[in-house]
Amino acid sequence: MKTTTLRNLWAAVVVLGLGTGCGNTVQVKGRVTDGEGTQPQGLVSGALPLGGSGTVAAATQVRASTVGPDGTLTVVAEGKLEAQGQYTLDVPAGEEHLVLQAVDASGQVVASALLEATAEGQDAVAPPMDGESSLEAEVFAQMMADKSQAETVDLVDVRARINARMAAAAREGASTSEAFRSRVKAMADAVRAAQQAELEMYAQAGARTTQSALFHEELAAAAALNVALDAGGSVEQAYDKFHADLRAAAEKLGAKVEQQAQSERAAGASFRATLKARLSAEDAKPLVDAAARASAGLEAQASGAALSALLAAANAADDVKQQAVTASTTLRTQVRASTSAALAAQAFAGFGASVVGTTDVQASVLGRYLGVSATNQLAVSAAVQASVAAAATLDTTLDLAASAAVTASGTNVTLLATKTAEAYQTYAAAVRAQASALSAFGVKATPAVELMLVAEGSFQMGQ
Repeated sequence: MKTTTLRNLWAAVVVLGLGTGCGNTVQVKGRVTDGEGTQPQGLVSGALPLGGSGTVAAATQVRASTVGPDGTLTVVAEGKLEAQGQYTLDVPAGEEHLVLQAVDASGQVVASALLEATAEGQDAVAPPMDGESSLEAEVFAQMMADKSQAETVDLVDVRARINARMAAAAREGASTSEAFRSRVKAMADAVRAAQQAELEMYAQAGARTTQSALFHEELAAAAALNVALDAGGSVEQAYDKFHADLRAAAEKLGAKVEQQAQSERAAGASFRATLKARLSAEDAKPLVDAAARASAGLEAQASGAALSALLAAANAADDVKQQAVTASTTLRTQVRASTSAALAAQAFAGFGASVVGTTDVQASVLGRYLGVSATNQLAVSAAVQASVAAAATLDTTLDLAASAAVTASGTNVTLLATKTAEAYQTYAAAVRAQASALSAFGVKATPAVELMLVAEGSFQMGQ
């Protein structure tokens, strides 16, 4: 995920009840910022609308627009920019999926952000507009334009998958507006594929839901994040709570934490496969790498939560649960600090070794949970190696899925999501089959194979 400085840029606009609205409109309060870590060329004529240094000086007005089913924006409110980039808009109540845009004197967009909803009788506050929120708005509008009639888009998920590193990398090397738009389109397809793969995995696990249901259940999580960001407290704590709130929202819709982790792995694989194939040019590699690290951050959160949930449900000893917490914390810390996708993959490899003990089963979380000794270690080691082999087969199957669904010019989003989910289901079945080899451990055999699923099915460079 992000470093503390970069994560301060992670802002998509959501509703926070502040008081009583007036009539059928609500007040939306926010501010435009210059952002941190971005370049001033974002404000030259014809350049990219991604904020950056000089945004506050250039912006004169802010407008709110609804987003049509084809991505078309319709302005519903406008207001002047005040001192230090502050603004207040009177926006119709009861709207969803709004785009806020800061424009200069010529009407050129210099920064933007997403407003998820306006509730009747409640005012709203928006986190700062910056480079990251601007990219989120661009990708969301493209997703709306590209989606099929039957699709819906989870705006909160868009926010979760795009971070400040991606915003900076999206601009890097994009010498023309066309080059930038090509990147936005690839990112839009990647997020759509991730969202569909997630739903496919939920459905196969028996948790049938929709993007619309997820979006509405996640609104409170997004609002709480914005409160924390606006208060200026610990950014990492704010995002940790955000992810915990998102997990709780999915649980309300029937998806257990362990199922969420498996779904996020499939979603991340679809996301990365799309960007890897669509953005193969040398100048786009920084964006692909940044996106892979963002994806790894989401998987790190999901895997750690699943590991803790599994051990709690299995009534594992406190020292075993603490060992798992340490492994998960190390994973998140290393992924956040990673400067390349390769380093993120190394962090996951270390996490896997800590959990299942590919080199030392007895000292691993799995080994200590099962009480592995010299007399029964062979059976556990064989089961672990079988899960490693299943993971290798999974990688090959995912590559085939990507080859069938993604080309340099386009993505069959539905095909990619379906094939990716099928690949993960086949992999899970192979790992769970190892429960019979662990039958000597009694009721611990089933939780044991679920631990192997968490450890071996996560982020890898080949995905």
